[in-house]
Amino acid sequence: MSHPPTDDRPRAYPGHVAVVGAAGGLGQGILAVCRDEGIAFTAVVRSRPERITSVPPGSRVAVVTSLADRSALAAAFRGADAILTALGVTATSHDASASLAANMDTVEQAMIDAGVERIVVVNTLLSSLPGAPASRAMRFFSWLPGTVGRGAREQQAVVDALARGALSSRRWTLVRGGLNARGSDEPPVASADWTGAQNSWMPVSYRAMGRWMLHEAAANDFVRAAPLVSRRRRSRAST
Repeated sequence: MSHPPTDDRPRAYPGHVAVVGAAGGLGQGILAVCRDEGIAFTAVVRSRPERITSVPPGSRVAVVTSLADRSALAAAFRGADAILTALGVTATSHDASASLAANMDTVEQAMIDAGVERIVVVNTLLSSLPGAPASRAMRFFSWLPGTVGRGAREQQAVVDALARGALSSRRWTLVRGGLNARGSDEPPVASADWTGAQNSWMPVSYRAMGRWMLHEAAANDFVRAAPLVSRRRRSRAST
């Protein structure tokens, strides 16, 4: 397992990333950082590729209608230095073809086919470490009806799959992140767990989280680890 750096030296970005779920809020945030920093991207979407605008030279949009389609995923991943997931559960993503948890083996095989070693997977801040029991909050949200409950069950299923050895041949990082559309546009901090953590439960913006994920894809500070990533904890003296 890798450990985070002890200084604030700038870290490089990947040269090219494949963003799975690029049409959503986090996906668009990641693409915005890619455009700002000159990072080539493949925006992987299930439908409506026209949602991805301003595609620079060297970047592209790939329509992959099912995460169970190994050959289509491999074609989308080819040429990328890293895969970043930005998947969420929506009203239209009911079937297993949209589930990362249900298709982890296929994603891993597609990465092998494409020669991609690195993947950064986003999850919720409520998640426990892989192999640990689900948190009380995750169990509560998993029982809720509708999209919220399905989303919580999907996120927990991803954690459970990693605990069972999914993606074991790849260099994965599970980002237990605090983020939303109204989050603060400031660099988040990462901690291995809450004990002595400098971060808080407060969310950051999609763009800020996307920037952190891109950094981590190249820095490899948390390989086969599940860092907590959210806003920096404020001291009482500064509030």
